[in-house]
Amino acid sequence: MLVLANGLGGPVSAFRHQVEHFRKRFRVVTWDYRGLYGSRSETALERVDVAAHADDLERVLDTLGVENAVFVGWSMGVQVVLELVARTPARASHLVLMSGAYRRPFSSVRLPGAERWLSPLVGGAREKSKLVSRVVERLARSRRAVNWVRRLRIVNPRFETDALLALAEEFTTIDFDVYFRTLHALNEHDGSATLGRIAAPALVVTGARDILLPPSVARDLAALLPRAELFVVPDGTHYAPAEFPELVNRRIDRFLTAHAVSAVLTDPTTGARISAS
Repeated sequence: MLVLANGLGGPVSAFRHQVEHFRKRFRVVTWDYRGLYGSRSETALERVDVAAHADDLERVLDTLGVENAVFVGWSMGVQVVLELVARTPARASHLVLMSGAYRRPFSSVRLPGAERWLSPLVGGAREKSKLVSRVVERLARSRRAVNWVRRLRIVNPRFETDALLALAEEFTTIDFDVYFRTLHALNEHDGSATLGRIAAPALVVTGARDILLPPSVARDLAALLPRAELFVVPDGTHYAPAEFPELVNRRIDRFLTAHAVSAVLTDPTTGARISAS
């Protein structure tokens, strides 16, 4: 079983290359975060913090009878996966953590004083969420705007315009009030204290040109996890898995093959060694 935890701004279609590749080897499971894309339950929207999303993931796994899986997280999904696996280490046979942080991501954004102005900016954007929605809807259907995203290197130029337009179209379905609440809650999350109890082998993936979360964040995460290795995509941005899918998928394959033997985990309470296939 391979469990895919998406980013906040990326529907599952952003990872169609990974789904197509890994479904030949695994049953692939994913879900939409509360109030976003296909998830529209009003009763769940009182909480949109990382712990609540990990609760949802736990329910998905329990419903499917999944006791142990390969977890692949991208961006926000990294924090959700780390939250879940810190609670129940034996859930994970392997971790693939792509373009994500383990604590307060605003503090890591590669822009001067980002955390000081990003939090107020997100709060102000939430107050204007209807206006943001109209602007996004207009820009998302503009081939010129999407091409500027590529020219400014927010994404790698090899990310095709039509593929970006398809993703942007899905982005227009978002409830931006929920989106900005979720983004604010994401920045309140700090999982650094729990990383040492995650004993599954981990592959940490980052793009060398990621302007949101620079490679130093991935290096720190890899250093804090007991059994981690780092892979830097030379010309990749925050969207490296979608920009260089063949390269990233091959590296994940190598990682899974190298750690094909049953993982030996340690129960953080008793110290007992637990075999997890």
